[in-house]
Amino acid sequence: MEDDADHRILVREALLRVAPDVPMEEVVDGAAAMAWLRRRSDDPASLEGGVVILDLGLPRASGFQVLEWMREKPTLALLPVVVLTASENPMDAEHAFNLGARGYFQKPADFRNYLDILQRVFRIASSAGGRNGP
Repeated sequence: MEDDADHRILVREALLRVAPDVPMEEVVDGAAAMAWLRRRSDDPASLEGGVVILDLGLPRASGFQVLEWMREKPTLALLPVVVLTASENPMDAEHAFNLGARGYFQKPADFRNYLDILQRVFRIASSAGGRNGP
């Protein structure tokens, strides 16, 4: 869930290298994220093994709002969420973890670091019961 097209491309390309068989859905704002998750939560099996990579600076509803909303929904409460954001504010990381995020990463400056982060995201998701990745 990322509003910046360039960052979506970097995440998509890194995901294709790290876990080419893992499907990815993209949404560009917080309201669209909640709508997509609401539709998917009607079929909880469709979310099994998933992980949400969430930007905090989404338009229409912030990443914090999306995360808080998810944690209020029984079918979404256990879905692992990893924050990938430009924020350097340590309070943002603390707030994200308090809302239930399983990981928090700052957006890297280069592609190699995106690869490293996505590998860590899959380790976090695997330990949370999410989709197995590399």
